[in-house]
Order: sequence, then structure tokens, then C-alpha cells
Amino acid sequence: MGTAMLEMPTRVAPPFEVGTLGTLGANENGLARRRKDEDLIHNLVSVLDEQLLHVLQCRQTSECHDARAKVWPKYVRARRALTDTMSNLVPEKTREHLSAAAQAKIAADLDGARGILFGDAVADQMMFSMWVVSKMQAIGEQIAKSSPPKDEDEDRKLIADFHLFAMWGQFHYDCVIASMKFNLALPDDIQEAVCDGLRAWVNASVIVEEALALRQPSVEQAPEVALPWDEEDEQLLASSMRDLDAESSSDHL
Repeated sequence: MGTAMLEMPTRVAPPFEVGTLGTLGANENGLARRRKDEDLIHNLVSVLDEQLLHVLQCRQTSECHDARAKVWPKYVRARRALTDTMSNLVPEKTREHLSAAAQAKIAADLDGARGILFGDAVADQMMFSMWVVSKMQAIGEQIAKSSPPKDEDEDRKLIADFHLFAMWGQFHYDCVIASMKFNLALPDDIQEAVCDGLRAWVNASVIVEEALALRQPSVEQAPEVALPWDEEDEQLLASSMRDLDAESSSDHL
């Protein structure tokens, strides 16, 4: 892992919907701000933006680490509140439509921001992160349809680890979105920290797969068959290798 992962906080909020794409721009995707519930979403997005801007304004790695530690608790609360509000106020079909539209827009914006706001490493890691999130969501659907876990204690540990890694990845994902939203370039040191943070989603993906394995019946592997092997077999193998070496040498003459 990278330095950002080593700096990762040890506590995180309760469960949340990981990788809710496009929520930072929800007020720009057809949600009229005239209604109170939509104003609430807009206000929560503004709270998130405020926390992310503290990180985006950093110029050195140490400064970035301090800023993340300071804004992390408020970011987690605001992110959870935004996710819950979207789930409660916006119909599922609308959320799916917003998510699909946001993914397409983010991919296009990343191409436009390459070499301007950040380098290829950040843009490529963001694209990979979007794929990882879609993979986790697909596995999550399988988990929802599966039987209870074989080991509930292990499952609870996996859930706790998942929430931590997933939220840490989400935080850095939102940082890149905010960078494009406010047209703020990321210094090289900050880009490295952001990439390290995004890789937390890879850890989260592995944990999701482990959680699915706890719910699916394992396939017993056939026992290995011990084949007889004696001195004569060893001599035949040595002779064959010498023949191969001889053929290889003659081919190069």
C-alpha cells in the first residue's frame, strides 16, 4: 500500500452505499432546486465541497495529510447523510439514471482534465476505480441473494473492514471530482496521495469477494494423487533433458 493508506483513519461511520457516482453534481442533473428536498441535497453537496476544498488547496504531502485528518470526521457524516437523503428522496430508477449519466460525464471530464488538472496516473486510477465499484456492486447483488454467512463473526469483521476501505476510496474519488468541478489543479505530491487513497477500493473489492465466499458453498477439490517415482524415472528425466539441450545446441550451429 502507499503512504495514504498508512495514514488512513481507524474508524468510520456505519454502512453506506459505496460509490454513489454523480452525487456531487446532483443539482446539475435535472433535480430542480425549487423543492425543499432538493435544496437539502444541494446543501449537503455544499458541505462536502467545503471539506474537499481543504484538501485540494494543499500544496505538500504533509499538509495534505493534516487536512485529511481534520476534515475526515465531518466528511464521513456529510457523505453518509447525502447517501441516505438520496436513497430516501430520490426514486431508485432516477438514482440509476443519474449514476449512469454521471459515469459517462466523469469519463469524458477525466479525458479533458488529463495533463491539465492532473496527470495520467490520477485519470487512469479513477477509470479503474469506476470499474472496481461496478464490480463491487455486482458482487453485492449476489450477496443479497445468497444464504447467510458460514461464519458470522468473520463476516462482521469483513463488513467493518469494507466500510473503512470503501469510504477512504470514496473520499479520494470525491476529491478528484471536486478538482474538475472547481477547475483546481492537483500538485504532484497531492496526486500521489490521491492515487494511493483511490487504491483503497481495490482492498474493499477483495473484502467483498471474501464476504461472498462465506455465503457460497465451497467446491471440494479432488485429492492429489501421488504418482510413483523411482530412481529409474529420475534417470529417464535426466536423459530427456540432456537430449533437449543437445537439440537446442545443434539448432544454433
